[in-house]
Amino acid sequence: MATDTDTDTGTDTDTATATAIRNVLERECPGVRVTSVRSLDKGYTSKQWVAATDQGRLLVKVPQRERDPEHLRRLVSSAQVAAEHGVPVVRYRRLVPHEAALGGPVLIQEYQEGDAAGEVWESLDEDQRMVLVRDLGEVTGRLHAIVGPHFGDVLGGGKAASLEESVDAEVEALLPQADPGLIGPADALRSTLAAAVARLADAANVPALTHGDLWLPNLLVRDGRISCVLDFEHATYADRFRDFGKLDEHIFDAFPAGRDVFLASYAAACPLPDDWELRVGIGHVLHALNMHVYFLRWTPQWAPQYARQVREWLTGNV
Repeated sequence: MATDTDTDTGTDTDTATATAIRNVLERECPGVRVTSVRSLDKGYTSKQWVAATDQGRLLVKVPQRERDPEHLRRLVSSAQVAAEHGVPVVRYRRLVPHEAALGGPVLIQEYQEGDAAGEVWESLDEDQRMVLVRDLGEVTGRLHAIVGPHFGDVLGGGKAASLEESVDAEVEALLPQADPGLIGPADALRSTLAAAVARLADAANVPALTHGDLWLPNLLVRDGRISCVLDFEHATYADRFRDFGKLDEHIFDAFPAGRDVFLASYAAACPLPDDWELRVGIGHVLHALNMHVYFLRWTPQWAPQYARQVREWLTGNV
């Protein structure tokens, strides 16, 4: 979960690092003049600095977990596609595949003023939260109205000819990484998911641009309204209700009163198909399977709760 924002809570940067950042900015953004560099202590998946320049403030990020330049190209390209369709996103200036002086790939992007929604949510009253979830429904619907040429990422990776093929490939990639003692019978999960996908109306099996990590920390708030969607590193063309897994877990499970407001705003931007609830259920179990595998790698103590969600879905759908 990346943080693209800060409110001037940076700290002084050592001289060598500041010089390296100045050099990469002046090389990659010809004509820019850097006046100061400050480090940010936000975000645990990247090192971040804010540079004040004569062209405005720029954010410089050195990813620490996902350092594959191709992965970062997908991130930048996905955000560009979203921007072309009116979704408010960060504008990226440059991607440097590797910068030796900074120890990895470098992303240069516009600095966005505001607060991450996750940082202000608890301080909001119900009416203020309703404003945000209404905004969230509209911007999510606008994102999901973007139709892709295939299932898979925007650069053509993981390309699949159909939703069935896409889901099957994803499940087959994830299951070998899962804990079989926690996740339950792999064959039962395969067959039950395949049966659920087969029940979907084929006309609505449209590859939509999904964010892949849509929750409060990746939404920027300014003056009480959502102003920017951050961090498209997991974006892909998929069934659009994949994004509902994280939305429901991290927002609406704790704030159920806001879900109908969100859905009404969402449907106005991207109408709901008749089988949307079945699609949401599939989105939930795929989200849980992905999170189980993710946390097995990075924070194993969280993996069992997602395995339990997979088993519960399986029990309710066999």
